[in-house]
Amino acid sequence: MTLPRRPSGTVTSGGDRARRPFGVPRRPLSVLVARASRPVDGASLAVARIAFGLVGVLVAARTIANGWVEELYAGPRHHFTYAGFGWVHPPSVTGTYALVLVIGLAAACVALGWRYRLALTVFLVAFAWLELIDVATYLNHYWFVTLFAAVLLAVPAHACWSLDARRGRVRRATVPFGAIVLVRAQVGVVYVFAGLAKLHTDWLLHGLPLRMWLPTHADLAIVGPWLAEPWVAIALNWAAALFDLLVVPALCYRRTRPFAWIAVVAFHLATWRLFPMIGVFPWLMIATSTAFFAPDWPRRIAAWARRAPYVAAPASRDLADTRTARLPALVVAVGLVWIAVQLVLPLRGLTIPGDARWTNEGYRFAWTVLATEKGGRVSFRVHDHATDRTWITDATNLYTARQWRAMATEPELIRQAAHQIAREQARHGRAVEVRADAFVSLNGRAATRIVDRTVDLAREPYRIHQRWILPVPEEPSLVGR
Repeated sequence: MTLPRRPSGTVTSGGDRARRPFGVPRRPLSVLVARASRPVDGASLAVARIAFGLVGVLVAARTIANGWVEELYAGPRHHFTYAGFGWVHPPSVTGTYALVLVIGLAAACVALGWRYRLALTVFLVAFAWLELIDVATYLNHYWFVTLFAAVLLAVPAHACWSLDARRGRVRRATVPFGAIVLVRAQVGVVYVFAGLAKLHTDWLLHGLPLRMWLPTHADLAIVGPWLAEPWVAIALNWAAALFDLLVVPALCYRRTRPFAWIAVVAFHLATWRLFPMIGVFPWLMIATSTAFFAPDWPRRIAAWARRAPYVAAPASRDLADTRTARLPALVVAVGLVWIAVQLVLPLRGLTIPGDARWTNEGYRFAWTVLATEKGGRVSFRVHDHATDRTWITDATNLYTARQWRAMATEPELIRQAAHQIAREQARHGRAVEVRADAFVSLNGRAATRIVDRTVDLAREPYRIHQRWILPVPEEPSLVGR
């Protein structure tokens, strides 16, 4: 007896009644939804959640212990604002202390997995509020904390090892694989763009700015005397650039993953020792980079440590029904948009004329970690037309030392300072023009004028690119040459 042959050009899949011609692919979004919906162990996300919460507690504790509440947030007379966020104002000193305490308590709740979504929402709002108060407080690792909090809010990192799970508020200990991918993408973006930011001649050929910083650590045992050698700075700069560019592919590949993670730990411990100003960033990156391992790696490590048989995550009762575990297509699409924004945002500087390291236009939010060393000095020439009187001020009466150092090297902050000077004079009934004499040194170059001194900055609005910023000097004039 001859069985009927399957018509050529069609395929069948188990349980599917419909047939699909060969060469006709499924819709790309449907494929992504199916792969993103695949349930996996939530243990690795739990580790990321716990580490993130502990880091949040540490951030709050350091902010209070170091006196930053008054020095950075509540103390200054005038704050430099982000474009579009001038409406964000600092609370009183007491209110700022309360805000930082809320951040610490919410972070502790995130680590414990108690009221996870509510705690993360409170943390994200409070932390973003604190960081939007003043541009001068911007740090790459605080930007990462903000983004990672938003990512954790979107994924079920409380699926296991949380008080919510213990009390039955979570139905399953598994998470969709798309949640793991989103966390990996957010971590990977930091490394890739930090590597791209290092691909310039100062970093690769001149060893700058590392060449300026390393001699301050000449007192270190064994390696100290070597750190003053220029070739050491160049070699370390190349190593750092290659690490940033290659570590993500190495973490994605199973065979190289353990070695790549050891490199992650070594790299961040070294940077933490040499550059303590980066604070909690190394610890957060070490912890979150573990998301590249298999989702169940914490259970396997725990089983190995107890010398007990490995037990997989308990499946939910309806896990076999893929329809209940399937993510909505809109959720997957939003995740793709989020990743796309993270890829595009650091590249916006390429669309703005000039060197972002000099102009600072498009420089923030681009993961330019430890890529430049700038110093500057600025004074303002204030002219009152009514009395034809001109005087000089350096605006140190308006700003703290930290704010002034940041302002003296960045044209946009100089513009904001000029506006504030004009407002201060307007309170005394004087309409004035404010021009700036500003000189900046980039990576050891001779200090050069950065702002057109003929422009009344008090009349200049915010623009993505300001034409009154002078170009970076072409002649290197580098330190030590």
